Amino acid sequence: MLRVMVTTGLIAGAMIGAPAQADETHLDEALAQLPGIVESVRARTGVPGVAVAVVHGDKLVYSGGFGVRNTKGTKPVTPDTVFQLASVSKSLGSSTIAAAVGKKTLKWHDPVRKYLPGFALSRKYPSDKVTVADFYSHRSGLPGFTGNELESYGFTRDQIIDRMRYVPLEPFRVTYSYSNFGMTVGGEAAAKANGTTWETLADRMVFDPLGMKHTSYRHRDFVKQSNRAALHQQVNGSWVPSAKRQPDAQAPAGGASSTVLDMAQWLRMQLANGRFDGERVVAAGALREARSLQMRTSPTTDDAGAIRGYGYGIGTSVDGTGRVRWSHSGAFSAGAATTYLMIPSMDLGIVVLTNGWPIGVPETITETFAEIAETGTSRDWLPIMQQAFAPFTTPADTINGTPRPAQPAPAGKLARYEGTYRNDYVGRARVTKVGSHLVLRLGPQGQRSLRLRHWTGGVFYYSAIDMPKAFITGATFDLAAGTLQIEEVPGELGVLRRSS
Repeated sequence: MLRVMVTTGLIAGAMIGAPAQADETHLDEALAQLPGIVESVRARTGVPGVAVAVVHGDKLVYSGGFGVRNTKGTKPVTPDTVFQLASVSKSLGSSTIAAAVGKKTLKWHDPVRKYLPGFALSRKYPSDKVTVADFYSHRSGLPGFTGNELESYGFTRDQIIDRMRYVPLEPFRVTYSYSNFGMTVGGEAAAKANGTTWETLADRMVFDPLGMKHTSYRHRDFVKQSNRAALHQQVNGSWVPSAKRQPDAQAPAGGASSTVLDMAQWLRMQLANGRFDGERVVAAGALREARSLQMRTSPTTDDAGAIRGYGYGIGTSVDGTGRVRWSHSGAFSAGAATTYLMIPSMDLGIVVLTNGWPIGVPETITETFAEIAETGTSRDWLPIMQQAFAPFTTPADTINGTPRPAQPAPAGKLARYEGTYRNDYVGRARVTKVGSHLVLRLGPQGQRSLRLRHWTGGVFYYSAIDMPKAFITGATFDLAAGTLQIEEVPGELGVLRRSS
């Protein structure tokens, strides 16, 4: 299940080998071609709506809206249209914490337990030592999947954070594992350090000082906006509005919404090293630390390959021209794809927000624009991006990694599978027979109801939550052992034992 994702490493890798033009730039050409770039990508993909803004020299030099907010109507996307940002939220959160660090209300390297004394991971040493910086650079050892499934089942932010104590860890501070809810812990600690909520902290530290009037980490603020983009998925070749995506549980990592005009204000602040309209908003030192390479994300198999990495909530890399880049992408499989890219040596930034998934459209636009701005020409980025994202956007049509047999084994009597199953991480799951099929209920009150369809033997499947219908995942019963294994929850965490 794809809940929110980052794509910085994929993009940077494709840039290797671009011709170097260290002193000459072609920004005017890139700006002139930008509307055509967007329209070309829209024509080739059908993505419903796109908004774009570009800043240069501490000024907004371009903004535009393309397409419609919702394919059920004709209302156009404008630069004021509010989009859900998905993982671009991480970078806004990084600057929020950097601003708080500058005001000395906390430090990047404060242990999380200083502010969340009851917090625990599955091992004592990381529990005692893990810092806000560790979570914002994805080096806590917490596996990336942690909490994503629990969120889709209806658990709250506090409930998910509490259940991290059951998750086996990877090596502490030497393993990069992109974790939405790990970063959410870091955001919660920063909020507690300031005696407020995460949502209010972001308003106070960044959104209000930058005049980002249409930006918020509260989903209720997004749905109040009259000029907002609906989420869309591509189903049988058509773009259709999908279910709403309510990401409050992981707000620091994926819960922000904004416009390209508001995001342009934030890009200006970043490129000015924390200043905005002559005023200091974020301390330069805290911001620079956030943008510096903290964890390498590029492969170590090629000693001559360019090094790419992650700071605190922001990707950092060097492109084929030798220029440093700061960037981050985001996506909701429910129907959003977003990205921004900054090239500080050119004092240049671009943000692209879209209301469609599968993904790759915003990255195609930013990479085409940036390559023209740097070199005067560009390759065709769309097939490159589509290939890069194919593993995330192509249904596997397997359960537990295995295709369905040509002659599936029959299921047992459905009543034999009924019962209550549980473990500490997932909690209670209730399986009941409804008519001629089974229903699996998950979540704090069993509010997530999933119809099970037979695959083979004791293996059933259901439509993956928030994904197009072609994406499926498994529920495997072992009647002899009295267990139910939920495929989308990895390893032993997905094994629930029958209790009644």
